[in-house]
Parts: sequence; C-alpha cells; structure tokens
Amino acid sequence: MKKTVVLLLIAGLLVGTAAGMAIAYGLPNGASPDDIEETPDTVNVPDEDIGVDEMNPGDGSDITFDIGDIVLPGEGEESNTDMMIAEYFSITGNVVSVEVVDGKTQVTIEDLDGNPAVLVLDESTVFPFAEEFVAGDTVTGWYLTNAPMIMIWPPVYNISVLAAGVPDGVNIKVDRFFTWEENDGGYMISRDKMFAFQTDENTEIVLVNGDDFSDGEIGGRRIVVIYGVSTRSIPEMATADKLIVLYENIVALS
Repeated sequence: MKKTVVLLLIAGLLVGTAAGMAIAYGLPNGASPDDIEETPDTVNVPDEDIGVDEMNPGDGSDITFDIGDIVLPGEGEESNTDMMIAEYFSITGNVVSVEVVDGKTQVTIEDLDGNPAVLVLDESTVFPFAEEFVAGDTVTGWYLTNAPMIMIWPPVYNISVLAAGVPDGVNIKVDRFFTWEENDGGYMISRDKMFAFQTDENTEIVLVNGDDFSDGEIGGRRIVVIYGVSTRSIPEMATADKLIVLYENIVALS
C-alpha cells in the first residue's frame, strides 16, 4: 500500500513538473521543452519610432573630406556637365571713380550691397554698348570664374566684358555655349545650363572687332548673348538679338 502511494506521488510530481514547464515556455499541452526552437540571430523589430539614443550613427569612416574644405561643382576626375559652373561671374554696381593706372583703366564701383570693388579694364575688354561712362552710371562686368585673384580689399576683378549704357529691356548673358543635344529646337545652352538661346534671321552674329560671323561655328565658344524677352524657366530660353563671339578657340563639351 505504501509503495502504491509513493508511486502515485512520484507520478503526480512528474505530471505537475511537465505542466509547469509547458506553462513557463508557453507550450501547448503535451509539448516538451525539446520542441523549442533556438533563438534566431535576427529579431524582427516592431513598427515603432526609434529614439535618437537607440540609433547607431556609425563611425564616420566613409567621410573623405574635412570641415572647411571647399568643393566646387564640376571639379574632379568624375565631373560631368550636369554640375558645371558658369564660365564667367558678374558684378554690378554704380561707378564711383574712373582712373588710369599703369595703362589700365580702373573703375571703382559700389555693388548692390554698398561694398566697394575695382574693375580693371584693358585692351582686351569687350564693350557690348557704351565704352564711356562717368560717376553715377551703373555698369556690369564679367570676369573669368577660374581667374586668379589677389586677396585684397576692396576686391579687384580683371574684366573681360563690361556693359554700360544698356538700353531698357535688354539683357546680357556671358558664358561658353554648346549645342543643346536634348532639345531639337536648335538651341545653344550655357555651360552652367541656366540659359539657352536660339537664333533667327534677325540675329546679328559678329566677332569682337565687328566682323560678320554668321557662317562661323559658335558651338563651344565664349559668347556675349544680347536678348530681350525670355521664358521664366530653367533653363531660361530666349531668341538672341545679337551674339558677340569672343576671341578664343573652340572647346569641346567635356
């Protein structure tokens, strides 16, 4: 009798232990811990917002430049025309004084922000309109983007094209122009891809000295484009009234 009671107690303990383990592991009745799969190496994260302190920002090992570096669009071995900057930058201001120094004309201006600047003109400077101007006149000068500059104040710019006495409603764009391959309207597009022009039977095309250049190749050249109305688009588009082709060899689109 005692032996039977002991056996019943042992059996009860075994059943209770198995049930307890099933509850502990979340197993269905009749399952054993041996049926539990190993914890996977990856865990599915619920769709919840992750706090900033829970994110791993990385160690920054893929950064290849330092703070303070200047990166210009279009530079580098893998540059492309989608990132080109203009061939020329411009500066506009009111004339303060005009003087000749060492055979060159120096025009001191105040720009639109009231800052002084000196525009240096020489025998190569192109004047699309008036060649004479006085204090108080508004002028715009274009200078080569990659031209070296002396770091002094006020800044000094060697001017390639100077526009003074520009008639109302007349606009000017100076840049290097290429055939706009993506457009079938015969447009030429600027190096910075911000302006495009087409010509018609009324467009005057000349060299700097005034010689006719209507039969010349203008693609890849530096050009002063004189135009009136234009589209409000990117690129801005217009029909040129006059083109002044600057003296320089053709450069291929790279």
